[in-house]
Amino acid sequence: MMCRCASILCVAFFTLAALPAGAERLLSAERAYARAGEAFVLTVVDTRVQAALPEQLDARLTLGDRKLTVRLNAQAPAVGATRRYSFDWPAEALGLSIVSLNADSSAQLMVLAERPGWSAGEDPLARQQNLPTAVGAAAPAAQVAADVIPPKPALSFYDPMYFIFGANSGASARFQLSFKYRLFDDEGAVVGVLPFLGGLHFGYTQTSLWDLDSDSAPFRDTSYRPALFYEWDIPVAAGSRHQSWLRAGVEHESNGRDGEKSRSINIAFVQADWQYRLGEGKSHIGVTPKLWGYLEKSDNPDIHRYRGYGELGLRFGRDDGWLAKLMLRRGKGGVGTSQVDVSYPLRQSIFSSVGAFLHLQYFDGEGETLLDYQRAGQPQLRIGVSIVR
Repeated sequence: MMCRCASILCVAFFTLAALPAGAERLLSAERAYARAGEAFVLTVVDTRVQAALPEQLDARLTLGDRKLTVRLNAQAPAVGATRRYSFDWPAEALGLSIVSLNADSSAQLMVLAERPGWSAGEDPLARQQNLPTAVGAAAPAAQVAADVIPPKPALSFYDPMYFIFGANSGASARFQLSFKYRLFDDEGAVVGVLPFLGGLHFGYTQTSLWDLDSDSAPFRDTSYRPALFYEWDIPVAAGSRHQSWLRAGVEHESNGRDGEKSRSINIAFVQADWQYRLGEGKSHIGVTPKLWGYLEKSDNPDIHRYRGYGELGLRFGRDDGWLAKLMLRRGKGGVGTSQVDVSYPLRQSIFSSVGAFLHLQYFDGEGETLLDYQRAGQPQLRIGVSIVR
């Protein structure tokens, strides 16, 4: 669920107010989001050097007018004035929450909490108790106030973003940038009149192959892929380990050249993503099939023989550890493409949830660039960094 996880990364993570002079304990966390029922880790820093942080601390979660008390348990011995704690995020605390210590400090963190199958604006308690949540009906007293549950960000990540180097058959680099943008605000007038437009997105991905071994180090080819698509989150039962979405739309891909080196296609596609969490941990498996039909391919009329009409994506790993992804694409007569991506976090800053990952990629088959869609070069192994995986 790479894209979904990336959307959450866009949530702001900051201290709500300056600390007063008497505040002696500070709070920080490695990420700006939490999952109901899973452990949430934070760090407490005590400015009183002589004070020893205890094995347990009480903290408070604030959601609008509601307040919940949670017990923080130390994960390890204190390191100087710093100690890491964790607690299981309560199932009923969904949406935008403020985390603070009950005493000694006014330091606060803002955290977005979710669970599979829950969406912004839904009453979590009503779902647990099978209560109706009809539009216009009076909300239960225990309902989380809708104004503290933010909508999904309009601008978010789309495909992986990375910069990697290799030296097989000459030094080269490959890098990719990508984003998606929801065209209409969930709370806007257009969606209010035409609700089905709420899932309409514009996506853009740009992939370049940089020839570092030739004179002047030219870009061998660049692929530009704008897309217009509709995205659905598929509902699941509360507490389910499953999570999935579906996309359908049109996509244009070209290399921006003219004459004999011009390459372009237009396709209509449908893509699904299914993820299953293993046990109660952060490990998961996922399957991402994509099918397409060609609307126009006059620059390269035989490209279907090499790209085929679909691809299969598989992945296995952990949110906070190793993640392996495999992409398989097959054409006619045994030709096709295989790509393996393996990544691992390089850093985990307690002040930011922006990712930085060691990224290893293996590519084998036809069409590493759109210009060379007919040619199978030497298998390529590259290593570098990614910020979205």
